[in-house]
Amino acid sequence: MALNTETADHSVITRSFPGLGEAEKRVLCYAAAMGMEFDWSVLEVATEVGEEPLAESLERLVHMGILKELDWGDTYAFVQVVTLAQAYREVSSSRLRILHRKIAEAYEKLHPDPTPDVIPKMARHFHLGGIHAKSFLFNRYAATLSMNAFAPDVALQYLERALEDLAAIPGEHLLEEADLLKEIGEQYSAMGDNTHAAEFYGKSLRKIPGEEVTLRGLILLSLADAAREMDDNVVMRKYCGEAIRLLEKVGHKRGLAMAHRTLARVAYKEGQVELGKKEIELTLGLLDPEKDAKDVGGCYIEFGNVLSSMPTPEDRARALEYYNKAIRILESLHDYKELARAHHNLATCLATSQPREALNELMEARKCTEISKDRRFMGWILFNSVEMHLALGEDEEAAQNNAEAKRILSKYNDPTGMQHIAFNDGIIAQKRKAYEEAERAYLDSLRRAEGLGYPPVVVEVLIYLAGLYLDLEKKDEALKAMSRIRDIGEDMIDPVNLPPYEDIKKRLGT
Repeated sequence: MALNTETADHSVITRSFPGLGEAEKRVLCYAAAMGMEFDWSVLEVATEVGEEPLAESLERLVHMGILKELDWGDTYAFVQVVTLAQAYREVSSSRLRILHRKIAEAYEKLHPDPTPDVIPKMARHFHLGGIHAKSFLFNRYAATLSMNAFAPDVALQYLERALEDLAAIPGEHLLEEADLLKEIGEQYSAMGDNTHAAEFYGKSLRKIPGEEVTLRGLILLSLADAAREMDDNVVMRKYCGEAIRLLEKVGHKRGLAMAHRTLARVAYKEGQVELGKKEIELTLGLLDPEKDAKDVGGCYIEFGNVLSSMPTPEDRARALEYYNKAIRILESLHDYKELARAHHNLATCLATSQPREALNELMEARKCTEISKDRRFMGWILFNSVEMHLALGEDEEAAQNNAEAKRILSKYNDPTGMQHIAFNDGIIAQKRKAYEEAERAYLDSLRRAEGLGYPPVVVEVLIYLAGLYLDLEKKDEALKAMSRIRDIGEDMIDPVNLPPYEDIKKRLGT
């Protein structure tokens, strides 16, 4: 039987605390609805029992060991969470709606200009009270606060509540729903979950009226970027092309810039260095350096990537300059997700020549990723640390980090990450002289690289495979691997892999 103001004779609370009066039961209902801790002032306004009767009820509940007093009586709390849970379960759902509504209205009366600490409470109580229009508003506010605090997982909860509220508000709200679904997708993207991000971007796209060109173009762009993150470049190019066509119609420069940046990132991974450079130059030409500073910082990372894959030491020195320029901009904007990528890519550029400094950069990337909550990128930081640990003779750390990266990325749709982990498995096994294990790992990595369609990645694995075959005195297999490299094109060899490639050629006498 529900615990309410009419009767509670058979409730868990009554049996646990004999002698609980009707006034105390009523206060306890409100307290349970408010949560583990609650404010005197809100409870007073919500219950409408008056200051003195409320004080007497609270004093009795404290004396019975149900509640405790905090902050000189301004705040109270349940002594045990189990008591709170029991009390809340004993209240009927219809009565709970009334209680939450009254609590929400009490907050509203006491806080006409609600502060960030109050907004999430109002969002919760208006939602549970079934006041959908206000719940929608306050849950959107609470979601924004969570995004600004780098808590995408918490923001998701508020956005999902807002979506429920929007469905309950009379009328058609296609644009608002599309925008909400897009924001939900963005929170999944922030956490590295591109599969769910793409799912919600797709739902958002289906809600947009045909005449809404700009929003449609931007969501197509988000879908393109999610596809790129999952290495589906056919789909990426399809969405990018559609986005560019729409955004050109409305002259949306920033959107167009982001489309070309996405194309630049894929061109770089495919080994089309000059094309990647042109796309980034085009991107920067579309951006306003002051208004779009965050995007400019991101583009400097892409410029660094392009320059780092060029052959001369001067190019690589310029790459370091661009990574550091990106870091300075992104630090000033507190963009921890992109800042992590800037430190990470700077580390990979330093890995061969300065492994200790590279690891220091990865530590900075890790700190940023812990703030941004991008769990997937933590996997990237771990597997890219392997080369540096091995160079420093820290073999056990290398193996542990690669295994942890595999554990993390197995939960995501990340073909590039899993390919690189398999490649690391080969390097680690070869160093341990576990040659059969190394061959299996390299062949697995090669299969994955071929599936990705990134020639520089395929070539890198073939170089290491050829070196392994020479160690095993399998000259014919090494020659086959080298022949495949020549067929793909020696211009696809990353500068850091040129010395081992030339050494293999010398050992083969080719």
